[in-house]
Amino acid sequence: MSLEQSSDLKDTQSGKQTEEKAVSYDLKNIIKEISQEAHNSKTPIYIAILAAFLAFVSMADDDAGKRALVAHIEASNQFSYFQAKNIRLTSSEIAAGTFKSMGQVALASEWQQKADRYSAEKDEILATAKAEKAKQEIAIRQGDYFGIAIALLQIAIVLASVSLITGGGVLLSFSFVLSLVSLFVVVNGYGLYYDIPTDPKLAIDWVRSQL
Repeated sequence: MSLEQSSDLKDTQSGKQTEEKAVSYDLKNIIKEISQEAHNSKTPIYIAILAAFLAFVSMADDDAGKRALVAHIEASNQFSYFQAKNIRLTSSEIAAGTFKSMGQVALASEWQQKADRYSAEKDEILATAKAEKAKQEIAIRQGDYFGIAIALLQIAIVLASVSLITGGGVLLSFSFVLSLVSLFVVVNGYGLYYDIPTDPKLAIDWVRSQL
């Protein structure tokens, strides 16, 4: 093989390698562009879903606040009613004892019957007040969980929006993780399956204890 042929062969091989590199580079660019287009087309849909979920959780949070307020008012009313019944009970027992000591058996019996009725009503009122107080505590706990979920969703929306501008996949992944955590918090808020502390430090300790 002459020097000219050898040089031509090297040039041909070098040209092929250059073409292969160019093709490979073009494919990488095409794949990157397709990936970017998919990211740009799906991320707005993802953000819209997060926004809709945020609206739903916000309504649930408002409802929990209203239920807590109504239960608080009802419990306060029942406890006040309980105090009034307790005063009537005490007055009736004093009157029954007074008439009994005076030998007024009929009047003593009448006032004792009133005292027994007030005692039974007082127990019923106290049970109702405690039930309303329990409803208030449940609504407050649910509201705390919904509030945490709202904060997480807001952060997730911000991260997804930034990733849409910068094209950062890491931010989008972190946003997706936060959205899943918020979903778990909302489900737990409705069912109260786990008594998760709402304080961040205590919540971290709780998660560690579950691992």
